[in-house]
Amino acid sequence: MLMDKVTEMVAHLIGIFETTLEEERMRDAYEKFKALKKADPDNDPLAAQSIVFKAKYSLEGFTPKLQYADAGTEAVNAINSPFYPAAFYPLLSLPAIAAAPPDTLSHYAQVWAAGAPIFTLEPASSVVVISIQSAFLNDDDVLLLGNGDAQFIDPGVFLAQQQQLQLIATAIAAPVSSEVIHPGETATENAIALHDQIAQAEATPIAGVAATMLHGAEAFGKHVNGESVEDMPVLVDLWPDFLAEDEAEEAPAEGSTGTYSVASDDTAQDAEPASEHVFPDPFEGLSGAQDSESGDAPWEEGNGIVTGANTLVNEVYIASGWLDAPVFSVMGDVVNLDVIAQVNVLMDIDYGTFGQFVASTVMNAAALGATATTPDPEDDAEAADQPGDDPTLPAHWAVTRIDGDLIQMNQVQQYSFVTDTDRAEVTLQGADAFIGMGENAVFNLTDLTELGYGYDLIVVGGSMISVNWISQVNVMLDNDMMTFDGVTTANFGGGDNLLFNAASINSVGVDTYGQMQADARSVGESLADGDTDLPRSVAQDSVFEGIDVLRVLYVEGDLTTINWIEQTNVLGDADQVHLARNDLETATGATATVTTGSNATINIAAIDEFGIDSAVAVNGDVYDDALLYQAELVDTNADPLGVDLSALATEAVAFLADDMIGPETGPADAPIAATTSEGTTPDVMQTMLA
Repeated sequence: MLMDKVTEMVAHLIGIFETTLEEERMRDAYEKFKALKKADPDNDPLAAQSIVFKAKYSLEGFTPKLQYADAGTEAVNAINSPFYPAAFYPLLSLPAIAAAPPDTLSHYAQVWAAGAPIFTLEPASSVVVISIQSAFLNDDDVLLLGNGDAQFIDPGVFLAQQQQLQLIATAIAAPVSSEVIHPGETATENAIALHDQIAQAEATPIAGVAATMLHGAEAFGKHVNGESVEDMPVLVDLWPDFLAEDEAEEAPAEGSTGTYSVASDDTAQDAEPASEHVFPDPFEGLSGAQDSESGDAPWEEGNGIVTGANTLVNEVYIASGWLDAPVFSVMGDVVNLDVIAQVNVLMDIDYGTFGQFVASTVMNAAALGATATTPDPEDDAEAADQPGDDPTLPAHWAVTRIDGDLIQMNQVQQYSFVTDTDRAEVTLQGADAFIGMGENAVFNLTDLTELGYGYDLIVVGGSMISVNWISQVNVMLDNDMMTFDGVTTANFGGGDNLLFNAASINSVGVDTYGQMQADARSVGESLADGDTDLPRSVAQDSVFEGIDVLRVLYVEGDLTTINWIEQTNVLGDADQVHLARNDLETATGATATVTTGSNATINIAAIDEFGIDSAVAVNGDVYDDALLYQAELVDTNADPLGVDLSALATEAVAFLADDMIGPETGPADAPIAATTSEGTTPDVMQTMLA
């Protein structure tokens, strides 16, 4: 029955009241039901849950695409696979397959129906390293601890002299071109042009320069300042006295490095475990003039002033065993060049009062050598007399090819330009004092080790180019001025500098060149046309005796190997020191030591090429030469009859004039010179005070 409107509203309100009351009574259970429902949502039956698998070990030794011919009723032999020793496969009765080195042969092989395996050989890759390291330091200090009466020369004068010395060094070190040979279409042409320059190069004609130039076989061996020697000098024996004392204090004890114990291989197992490494205190030496434990001063007793003792070091070491083979076949030309050029330029003219003169050490040391890996015939004479089995020739061979050039190039340039033109006016008033304005150290270091590929035969469609170039230049300006006030003189040292160039090029493995025969020429032509196989007559040549699987690399273009090192140190250490001592020594017994020299500029470079003796068959021409050039210019005489810097610089400009005014052949290779600061705010320790 229908209710009227008012009755219906009342009934509706009563229903809402009853529902709300029921919810209030069941609130606890209702909230729990909602929580349980939310914790267990309905899952979509079509939604996929992601599952993560982790495999602790990876599968190895699987050989895909490996097919075997049906053995039929013939007997089968279970032989060990050379590529996966843990598995045995039933193969036909085939000739024995020797395990190939894993660096070049792949880990699988296909077998024809006839039973001959087809090996897949990995081609060699190219490597190019270009490292340019430059270091610039301006440490032109000004220290005024006196009355300000001393008159100092503007450091710009010494900077101009330093740049003139660098110009002279450029002229002295220019018997051959210094343009690096870049791989490409003109690489062979440029390498042959460099060979012609080396063959025609002569020592510099600039007056006052002591220069030695050796060509070919004469350049091999060990030479120091143009003289042949038995042993190369050791750097630790050449350090200036001031720097040698620091080296002796910092050198670890014999048989140990730092706080670590060192044991030889024979005694490593029996030796006791090394003691735990003790890290040094980072605040050691910063607590003041006196050491907190011993109470000793960190320098020797007396007054010490050091404005020199700077050290500049450029060092490069390249160890290369990138690519080699006992047999090469070159369709083009062969260019093999080894060049070492070393130059030292020193100007050390001291003015004023100095103590006993200590001469500087200026040394160029170079070593060129090649070591054969083939044993002497006398060592194998006894084995050759005994009857042997038939020679083992390759039963299988694999050929891989490179379409283009194969390049190994290491170009390292290291340059340091340092000025340490200090000006100091010091009045000593105590028994112990130390003033350090020098002792800067600048290092450029490069160490490369490149190990690569080995083959049994390398066929080069273009030319084979190998260039090892080391150029080292040291320039030092150490014109010091020393004045003093007082009754007696002190120990003033302005010399004892070291300019040291050391370079070595050593090859393990000697190449012998011969004219290419008709069969080798035909192989090169067939590979150039796209062939991927070798004739049996070539693959089983007697030169490959003892090889089971012959590994062959074909390079369509040039095989280029370049190790190019350039090192330059330019140091200006023209110091001006005025010392006011009065009667300090008479009153206190204190002594004073002033060191304005004892600088060291060092260039060290070594190229070691590791390989084996190779027989190279050449279809073109062979350009093989070596050059050793050592020059030095030392000026330590203030007499007007000695070396005149301005006249020598003019002569150097005239020597370089042909290159300067001639047609431009490439980017200018001007020497780097330090630039002045753009700031205008005076710095007490870096700029001259007005």
